[in-house]
Amino acid sequence: MASVAPLPKPELPPSDPTAIPSSEELVESWTTIVLGYTRVARVLTAKVEHATGMPGRSFDVLVRLLRAGDQPVSLTKLTRTISFSSGGFTKLADRLEQAGLIERQPSTSDRRVTNAVLTPTGRAQAEQALAVFVAELRELVVPRLGADGLRVLAGYMEQLGGDEPCED
Repeated sequence: MASVAPLPKPELPPSDPTAIPSSEELVESWTTIVLGYTRVARVLTAKVEHATGMPGRSFDVLVRLLRAGDQPVSLTKLTRTISFSSGGFTKLADRLEQAGLIERQPSTSDRRVTNAVLTPTGRAQAEQALAVFVAELRELVVPRLGADGLRVLAGYMEQLGGDEPCED
């Protein structure tokens, strides 16, 4: 499976930069965003784990490697993108390597860097888990937001994510 293309950039609705929400509205809005994301993430993780036996953190790593195509990804970048401590990620990478799902490889350009790549078994399992994940997204998210709403939400979240695009 080749890299997954990013969503097209949406036209975000105009906003009034002079409009300042009240403290209550700001806290309530942010709490709603966090709760909505957390609920959907928990449901998706549970569905993937139930269908494939793959824990959520393993899924995160394998799908990021899958989306990278044939390009190796540094362990440091993986650690950062899934918000794991380096010690916790090392243990996870050890388990994935012992299960035959990833291989560690030294970087060809920087000998201080170790990269990860999917093994054929890891690629097959990542593709299976991603298929479950996408099906559940279609069932859980798309009916509520629609394709345009999903693009707009992704655009807003990208604005909040900083200058780095979410292509990891």
